[in-house]
Amino acid sequence: MRSQLFYQWQRKLLALITALIIWLFVNHSITSTKIIGGVPIRVINLPANKTIQGMQPNGFLAKRVVLTLTGTKDVIDQLEPGDIEVILDIANQKNESVLQVTKKNLISLNPSINLSKHLLSVSHPEIIIKMSPLLTEQIPIKVCLTGESPPGYEFLDVWPSTIMQTVSGPQEQVLNLKQEGMELTLNLNDITQEQLDASQSHGPYNDEVGFKVPEAWKKITIPFQTRGAESLNDPEAKQMQVFFLKKQLIPIKNEIPIHIFYPLQNSAAINPDTFPLRQGPFVKFDHHIPTLSTPLFAMNASQIFIEIVRQNMEIQIVAVPKTQRERLEWSVGFIDEPHVQDVYIAFMLSNQKGGQQTSTKQHEKAKHFKRRFQAYMERFQLYQSPNQKLELESSLDQEQIRIYIPQANVQEGPTSP
Repeated sequence: MRSQLFYQWQRKLLALITALIIWLFVNHSITSTKIIGGVPIRVINLPANKTIQGMQPNGFLAKRVVLTLTGTKDVIDQLEPGDIEVILDIANQKNESVLQVTKKNLISLNPSINLSKHLLSVSHPEIIIKMSPLLTEQIPIKVCLTGESPPGYEFLDVWPSTIMQTVSGPQEQVLNLKQEGMELTLNLNDITQEQLDASQSHGPYNDEVGFKVPEAWKKITIPFQTRGAESLNDPEAKQMQVFFLKKQLIPIKNEIPIHIFYPLQNSAAINPDTFPLRQGPFVKFDHHIPTLSTPLFAMNASQIFIEIVRQNMEIQIVAVPKTQRERLEWSVGFIDEPHVQDVYIAFMLSNQKGGQQTSTKQHEKAKHFKRRFQAYMERFQLYQSPNQKLELESSLDQEQIRIYIPQANVQEGPTSP
């Protein structure tokens, strides 16, 4: 065996080396083709005043490409998704170009793979790059609410109600977004009664409670960007609060005047002389001014609102023939509304925290409190007792206007609820 193994060993060694060389040559000359999907595209040398739709801050495009690669079999077979990326140099390119990817555009992310030596050809679907002017604009974001207020509270409003988000991107998309606007939705179900109780101040007018919106809630997704939700960048967003009104009955500490309105079309038959308001257990006259003589409470308005408007309220009754209405319509009216509104706004502004404010911010705050004042007037209700809204049954009776309040206790004075 030994003699056979070493017989003419020089020739055998030469044959083995020759076979290895031939095998290596053949192996490296065999080509293979492989399709790799989801290859990322990175753009370089983009002009500073341009951008591309779907481009991320790191220079990669949102869209990816499918490449068909042909090259040396042993190298091609090693390639996996994530091993390569495409780099497109768009310096001196037109605003809209069809770009071709060659092996010069490919970067190997696998240190053991040398694409430049072993890659023969690259084919791919058409890649169109469209550059647009880079535009930065402020996009209005409306704050919307969903869900229910915590027990014992009712929703008032949000400050600020509109946020301006600074957004940069392709000109056409940014302008469309600015025209459409965006919405930030806050869920009231995520706010608890305990949180509001803890936020309640200790002052005399503490039934308006502000809930500071957590930073995690103040995020918005820009439709044409792919980096996910981003934080609000408007400085006013730091002060974002959702305001609630604590539900409670507030005593009206004065009697409320009664005003009878006599429509002109019925004045020949129904007027102050033919149908005056009759004094009775529910109506008394103070210096010839009729007032409602039963203790009343207010609901759906704040303590400071009641304090400011309580001397400017009146009960308004419309006197019409019985043929039109058996029971006369009534409502609560507010006299000298612009003045009391200004008083309310001035009080609220003077009690704002945060030091000096710009005139623009003061103006926006004033508009905010004006809307709140008007909302109070619309929702305002009078109660006879904690479980009974005020009911006035007024009618024309024997050439007088008679007022009756069911279930009212005319002996009681104003008491705390």
